Amino acid sequence: MNKTLNSLTVALAVAACACAYAQADVERLPWGAVKAGNKDGTIPDYTGGLKTTTSPPGFKKDSGFWPDPYADDKPLFSITGKNVDQYADKLNDATRELLKRFPSFRVDVYPTRRSAAYPDWVVENTKRNAEGRCKLVEKGEGVEGCFGGIPFPVPKNGHELMWDLMLNYKGQSVWYSAEGWYSDAAGNKVLVNAISNRGESPYYDKALTPEAFYKAGGPYFNQNNVYTAPARIVGEGNLLRKWANPISYPDKTWNYSPGQRRVRLSPDAGYDFPIASSGGVANYDEIFMFSGRLDRFDWKLLGVREMYVPYNTYRFYNAKPEQVLDKQHINPDVLRWELHRLWIVEGTLKPGARHVVAKKRFYLDEDSFSAGMYEGFDASGKLSRGYWQFMMQIYDKQIPFGTSSWQIDFATNVNYYPSIYGGSKGILIETDKVDVDRFYSPEGLARRTQR
Repeated sequence: MNKTLNSLTVALAVAACACAYAQADVERLPWGAVKAGNKDGTIPDYTGGLKTTTSPPGFKKDSGFWPDPYADDKPLFSITGKNVDQYADKLNDATRELLKRFPSFRVDVYPTRRSAAYPDWVVENTKRNAEGRCKLVEKGEGVEGCFGGIPFPVPKNGHELMWDLMLNYKGQSVWYSAEGWYSDAAGNKVLVNAISNRGESPYYDKALTPEAFYKAGGPYFNQNNVYTAPARIVGEGNLLRKWANPISYPDKTWNYSPGQRRVRLSPDAGYDFPIASSGGVANYDEIFMFSGRLDRFDWKLLGVREMYVPYNTYRFYNAKPEQVLDKQHINPDVLRWELHRLWIVEGTLKPGARHVVAKKRFYLDEDSFSAGMYEGFDASGKLSRGYWQFMMQIYDKQIPFGTSSWQIDFATNVNYYPSIYGGSKGILIETDKVDVDRFYSPEGLARRTQR
């Protein structure tokens, strides 16, 4: 793609939508989103989000699955390779490339549902963060003072928006049971892993205070993961620990190998080090769209843009792998796209720094900072990868949850789906308690893998 045209397209589209955010008197929600809809009425006013503990029909508390509350909605229209230019200003580069490259792919656009809602505790902490207790440190590489809510509801620069992404609300603890798959250019489908994964976010621990959180170093995310399939990796596992100030407390990853019966620190697990199970599609810093150090890129906040993004993707979440995996791309039948306002941030590789992705661009939902898209460009400016982060409102717990993702390498046409839940036990949120320091330790990983 022509680099000049690419930059001009983004700049013009952002400028067309940024006017509402430039107004000082615009009414905002506590997490920074503009309360009012757009002038066309295609984005509605925010009216409280989706909060329910008894519906829709079929919902069972702590079952791991959530029936679609919008199952009766019908698509307003579909975008294909034939009419993509008509909607180009509301599509990112990666989605346009999909539509032009694959005649069988389409974007089904549904009515916009601003379903995001948060517990009162998170809302109050978000307000306190916005009042000034939350600050960037280490030239934007870390944060301090932030706790229990969106750190920067109205970000003023690229670093603030990236921390909004990394600290978006997923609840305090989550058990994930899912399968990872990839499909190659010929359409061959491969199960690469099945996981039993527990994640913990002390940043959202109601039993802590900001002082106690930072006294412990600010461990904002912990993950203890064990593989249960396929047979060649059964019993392998890994442990991740991430910190609010990665300069003072560097992020760490440990791996366990049954053959060696040892847990080893993995010093290379970061930046563009490839995730082995992804077929070469995904890097370690692309987990959850972005996960890792910010130091190799210059980050620029580009503004806000109305765009079509996968949203309220209950159908995908409840689908089994055979329903998700199409030959050359995701099955478009399992996706729901909606028009939302997205914050845009662009990371450009610093002179002298090394990374296989020379430019990263992120599009993040104003209501959740979890739904969104990411696209990467190589050193020549060519679009090299696309990534779509799916979101659904966990309505009984009031969490706008980034459930899973889909990633494609445009050079190889290999697709990677790190978490397909429909054939597994799904997600269990805040259903148990563990000793965090003991469970999320190398010894804790060894205990789980050697059972």
